[in-house]
Amino acid sequence: MAYGFGLENMMQNSFFVILLPWLLTFAIVYGILQHYKIPKSPSARAIISIVFAFFTIPVAEPLMTIIGNMGASLVIAITGILFLLILFEITGTRYVPEEPKSEEEIKQRITQKYYKEFTFGVIVLAILIFIGAGGLQLLGITIPSINYPLLFFFAVMVIVIIWMVTSEKK
Repeated sequence: MAYGFGLENMMQNSFFVILLPWLLTFAIVYGILQHYKIPKSPSARAIISIVFAFFTIPVAEPLMTIIGNMGASLVIAITGILFLLILFEITGTRYVPEEPKSEEEIKQRITQKYYKEFTFGVIVLAILIFIGAGGLQLLGITIPSINYPLLFFFAVMVIVIIWMVTSEKK
């Protein structure tokens, strides 16, 4: 048996299962500390980030399973959001108040007017993706396996169809 640092050998030894969460944690913690300039010394920020990154090693394998499961759901979610935005652009959906005060108010996109609702929908979607990927199992909570993001977008499609049908009647 040959020992080495080849990619296949690292994959067999779960090198990336430990390395990727470690790097992700390091990057996030360092980025937050860098943004807020806490502490003043960049080397202290790096040391704090490294220490926090080492905390992820005991939970690296279950964490990577969840991140891997979230990948497919994120692709579905991003595709659905892009579909919805393209649908708004194709149909020319704009927010037009009953008494527009300016030309800018007439040109305002619906996602600009209702950005809080749109952001809330994205947050709900992210939570559903986390739950659907098995994130609650880390907390010791078990629920039946359902593809929540797909269920969410079926609901969005039903709402869009109802919206399109009711707008034709007006």
